[in-house]
Amino acid sequence: MKRLFRITNQNRYVSTSRSSKGACWPRPDYGPMEVQRSVMMNGIKVAAAKPLGSQIAACTIMYQAGSRYEIDDQLGASHFIRAASSATGCGYTSFAKMRYLQQNGGSITCSSDRQNISFTLRCPPTVFSELKNYLLDVASRCCYHPWEIKDRKTLIREDLVRIHPEQRVIDLVQKACWTGQLSNSVFCEEGRIDEMTDNSLNCFARTHFKSSHCTVGSVGVPFEETLKLAEKIEYKREMPEQRQEKQSCPRGGFELFDLGRDSDTWIALAVPGCGTCDVPCLFKHAIIAAACGTGNMQAGQHGTDRTPQPPLGLMAGDDIFTEYKTFNLSYCETGIFGIVAKTRAATARKAAVSAAEFLAHVGDLNFKQIDVGKQRLKVSLALHDEDCVKVSEGLALQLANNVQIDSAKNSMSVIDMLCPDEISCTAKMISSKCSQMAMAVVGDVDAVPHDAELGVK
Repeated sequence: MKRLFRITNQNRYVSTSRSSKGACWPRPDYGPMEVQRSVMMNGIKVAAAKPLGSQIAACTIMYQAGSRYEIDDQLGASHFIRAASSATGCGYTSFAKMRYLQQNGGSITCSSDRQNISFTLRCPPTVFSELKNYLLDVASRCCYHPWEIKDRKTLIREDLVRIHPEQRVIDLVQKACWTGQLSNSVFCEEGRIDEMTDNSLNCFARTHFKSSHCTVGSVGVPFEETLKLAEKIEYKREMPEQRQEKQSCPRGGFELFDLGRDSDTWIALAVPGCGTCDVPCLFKHAIIAAACGTGNMQAGQHGTDRTPQPPLGLMAGDDIFTEYKTFNLSYCETGIFGIVAKTRAATARKAAVSAAEFLAHVGDLNFKQIDVGKQRLKVSLALHDEDCVKVSEGLALQLANNVQIDSAKNSMSVIDMLCPDEISCTAKMISSKCSQMAMAVVGDVDAVPHDAELGVK
């Protein structure tokens, strides 16, 4: 009998480049295998990660144009830019962008904070060359027509209603912590919505959407394609003039937002932290936050199914309605480190006092707890590198801060090299800043003591 089939060993080559042949390399431990970087003559910084075999690609255009750069009649501009990211641009209408992106399995998201505003395209690598023009149209060629801005005002008002209390209290505690531009909220205030005009948005974009403030990061996209995208952002080769950065000073204030009597209450207490310009210190603050407890140990479908991270997570005791967690936010030159608590109105006073006392004694963390914090941070970084959108935004953020980390594996090496004694000294330094503690409350504001009544200043 003749053999009709012959089984042979075959190699499957997976590549996102135009070449028909390639090498099938083993998958790296964490994150991308290779990152290529470049700086263009006009100041745009580019980084492209090559994960080899990625099924989904992502590309981010990021500007250093967050809410901290809003002045006068531009207050609330970054919120409007987020809402108008789906509006008509110079090349495509909003309907055309939405339809074509959905037909090709792509999406564009816009996110911002006090420091940055980023536009990210997520799509299959095979259609990136066709969809990149839509990303350019959203990020650098939006027109902000008056009739579209008028339509977006309703959306802005709905955004203010939909803000989660935890998100609101963290935004308010930053306003309470700083004087100057860092006190600007990432949300447009109700009284500013009707005053926002297309001229204000276009003026803000012309002032801050410049090549010297722009970075481009990509994952799963060939480096050449990423460079072509960056070249189309700004055709001029000259470097624009550098803007003058204004510093913000801590003020240790108090902010509140009343949700009514007997409502669930969120309390945030914070002290000045460190900026992204000092990478070792930034990692120390992140380790301390992880050592205290930044959330729940496992992601369940119900809040009662999740075990809190000690030691901060166990401070609630038998009260299942009270939760504590630490947060650490960093901007260019400074940051904020604090604790947020969620509880009922009846126990809000006790929760506020407990959070303030814990923050005042963060320096008492022992070496074992610091080591646990290192392990928690490593897990978070590894999970972060599984999302192509987060990786591309992370690369763009690294370029903006002149930092080269590339992957979670490199971050883990930095974490391992940090001495527990140095981390403990940083924790004691955080405790010593309690005289500059800021406080924000969202919920039943009458049930929470004022910051002067906490007894830690």
